[in-house]
Amino acid sequence: MKIDVLGCGSAFSLNHTTSAIRIIDDQQSQWLIDCGPTVPRALWNRKVDINAIDVIFFTHIHPDHCAGLAVLLNHWKSFGRVKPLQIYCQPEQQTVLVNQIALANWPYTGLTFPIEILASQPTWRWRGWQIQTAFAQHEIPSQAIRIEADNHALFYSGDGRPTDATQALMAGSTLAFQECASWLPLAADASHGDYPACLALCEKLALNLMVLYHCQDADRPAIAQACALHPHLRLSDDGAMFDLARPNRLQTAW
Repeated sequence: MKIDVLGCGSAFSLNHTTSAIRIIDDQQSQWLIDCGPTVPRALWNRKVDINAIDVIFFTHIHPDHCAGLAVLLNHWKSFGRVKPLQIYCQPEQQTVLVNQIALANWPYTGLTFPIEILASQPTWRWRGWQIQTAFAQHEIPSQAIRIEADNHALFYSGDGRPTDATQALMAGSTLAFQECASWLPLAADASHGDYPACLALCEKLALNLMVLYHCQDADRPAIAQACALHPHLRLSDDGAMFDLARPNRLQTAW
């Protein structure tokens, strides 16, 4: 399983694509996790085939995680996608995505491919993947996700401060992506992660590799410097690629 970091940026980053990853398993099945406003451009720059992505999973529907959906679907329709698409999200947040699907082809109805919107569950199977979700501490309900496939486990936090439930999903993962908005400690009731808490969690769980993302632009230099001194922490960057068979080896281009 390979992970393509389409974007690692915070909501209003001037320098990075909004946070999203693409997952490609050994059978070339592909998921997109989140689709903020600048994510479609990252896909176009990679020349990802319009029929390549099977599923889009949304951790939550804040604009920096979902506002690119209408643009992406419009592009796929315009260039003749035919492959069915599945979208997973929380049932209470589906309306926002339904409206974006309608916008993608407004004022007409229907696209060139079918879309199935499904409710994310605490646990389910997709093809050969075992999937689990849990809620992080955020302004609105936001789901972390763990995917087990190809004999490896990927954890992706979505936005939010770690909870007991998300820590349980993270434990034992081959590769863990954790949102880390701030270099300085935040209040215990904050809705985002911070570097001191992420460092403590990485060491508590004895993780193989924790990748920090969604950092504020101003905090990235300090976080990067600290990660460079720690063997199990890394600062994410746009265009990074991880192979879960060799998670500690990083490529910066496809």
